[in-house]
Amino acid sequence: MTIAFIGGGNMARALIGGLINHGQSVEDIVVVEIDQGVATTLQQDYSLTVIPSVEHLSLEQVTTVVLAVKPQQLAEVARGITGLYPELRVVSIAAGITTKALSQWLGGHTNIVRAMPNTPALIQEGISGLYALPQVSEEDRLHAQSLLTAVGSVIWVDKEADLDAVTAVSGSGPAYFFWMMEEMEKIAVALGLSEDVAKKLVLQTALGSTQLAHRSQDNLSTLRQKVTSKGGTTEAALNVLQAEHAGELLKKALFAARDKAQELGHILSQQ
Repeated sequence: MTIAFIGGGNMARALIGGLINHGQSVEDIVVVEIDQGVATTLQQDYSLTVIPSVEHLSLEQVTTVVLAVKPQQLAEVARGITGLYPELRVVSIAAGITTKALSQWLGGHTNIVRAMPNTPALIQEGISGLYALPQVSEEDRLHAQSLLTAVGSVIWVDKEADLDAVTAVSGSGPAYFFWMMEEMEKIAVALGLSEDVAKKLVLQTALGSTQLAHRSQDNLSTLRQKVTSKGGTTEAALNVLQAEHAGELLKKALFAARDKAQELGHILSQQ
């Protein structure tokens, strides 16, 4: 079983590393990468076969193609793929490109799963939203799932449009957390702490809170309430956030991300 990655960027590297860690043989992975520097690094790091273009890719021995190029490049790349056969699994991790557009670019191919991973996949702690065309068999769905499980957790959505919501929540989500941690770190320094201490406090608090939420039987609301003593410091802080309608601002932010995902998907799929 050979997996062909078209594109060897960061997310492809994450998937390749995850697959190898899960027992995939490097002999069964091939990468198409036009950038010679990226290609050389992949060869040095993983001893992979790397070829310069899809014209050099023979699909006879390939069971899965992972489309990992930039969304703006996908139409041209997909149209250049020849030798497709009905059973060939195609997994796209290109943000915004609909399965309808991709199927058209691939000459009507329908064995397609679309995935929306996020950057924590780079350390195998990501989560990916998956959507499959109705023609995709259960076996091929499971194969796509196992591919993305190599870099974290997966969830399936029944409607492709829901991937735009996934993009807003988990695709863009790491940036929201990084922004909040960045601001907390700055404020900690303003409160008189050193930059080193501020960073350690913020990072470990974020990590510990996430781990607690994962391991606890309590929901997030209950966990928050357990930290919030009546008349205490936490309540004072949360009262300010609530008075300034922080929840509504966050809602507007995520809806804006969802709307932008829809807009970009429409534009990119018209190529």
